[in-house]
Amino acid sequence: MSQPNRKIFIVVSLLVMGLMVLGVATAMMSDFSKLVSIFHQIRVEPLLFALFCTATAYVAFTLSFNGLFEMTPYRIPFARFFSIMFISQTINSVASLGGWAGVALRSYLLKQQQKIPYSVTIPLSFAQNLVFNLVLSCVCFGGLIYLREHPEFVGGSREFVVLAFMLGLLGLVGVMLLIFFNGTFRRWLLRQVITFGGWLNRRILKNKSSIKKMVDARNRFDESIKLLHQGWLQLLLVVFWVAMDWVFTALTLYCCFHAVGVDLPLGLLMVGFTVFFLTSTINPVPAGLGVSEAALTVVFTLLGVESEKTVWAALLFRLIFFLLPLATSTALYLDTMRAFLKSEEAIEKAVQEAQ
Repeated sequence: MSQPNRKIFIVVSLLVMGLMVLGVATAMMSDFSKLVSIFHQIRVEPLLFALFCTATAYVAFTLSFNGLFEMTPYRIPFARFFSIMFISQTINSVASLGGWAGVALRSYLLKQQQKIPYSVTIPLSFAQNLVFNLVLSCVCFGGLIYLREHPEFVGGSREFVVLAFMLGLLGLVGVMLLIFFNGTFRRWLLRQVITFGGWLNRRILKNKSSIKKMVDARNRFDESIKLLHQGWLQLLLVVFWVAMDWVFTALTLYCCFHAVGVDLPLGLLMVGFTVFFLTSTINPVPAGLGVSEAALTVVFTLLGVESEKTVWAALLFRLIFFLLPLATSTALYLDTMRAFLKSEEAIEKAVQEAQ
């Protein structure tokens, strides 16, 4: 089996596994007749508002990166810039990897279509992803605090799991803050990453390791952090847009529950947001498809929300926030690449004619 075919096989296998998890969880915790009844009662108006919130969240995400990008001498029309950011963000629905799949595609598109060097886009993407995950961790921590205080999660293994996630998030936030504010720790951590990356390339991936490229990437990342220290107003603007991104994402989830007749209080909304995105990010299944829905159903059932309504709300959220944008961005990506290849062919033809 060739390498591309093997990758496709792995992705498809993981997707099937996730859907099987969802199917088993739904069969065990739900009544089929209730699922059908709730489906016929789904309200359209909240779903339309959910679509608006999703679009706003993607715009806010674009503006968060644009706030950093404006610190460079490069300029791109906003419509084209949004197109690239939208395509790169939706790729996380296929391979999340903590958001790094989107960073890689974004850097590639900006390099190929706008001639923006990797030395500019990658450090800025690292910095934005740092802020992005920091805000996400803070929101998730709030949801875990609510969960920790709920009677169903006091004592036993459930409380242990919640506490483990809370400690993990605290550690993650602490590391991110140290990376941003402490140059000595940042350089030490990056050296460890380079050492591990070199070992992974040689022993596991069987590739030739380019330590020089890794060191260059480390230096560029360090320089981008120093650049952010000089632009506190821009950084605060980035934090604001990232926060707006997560706010409208949470509102999308709220609207999906509202469509099936459940009005989530703020605490439960934060719990749902936390469960969905933690299981989407820390998961080998692409974007946690099936696994996130099953986990949300289990947790919300324990918290007193009907399992059938949770299943439908989770599926609606998956459709509106992940699948519809992914379908749109795929069409947009194919059209963008087609236009790019045509322009490249036209330039090459003009050069040949001139010679």
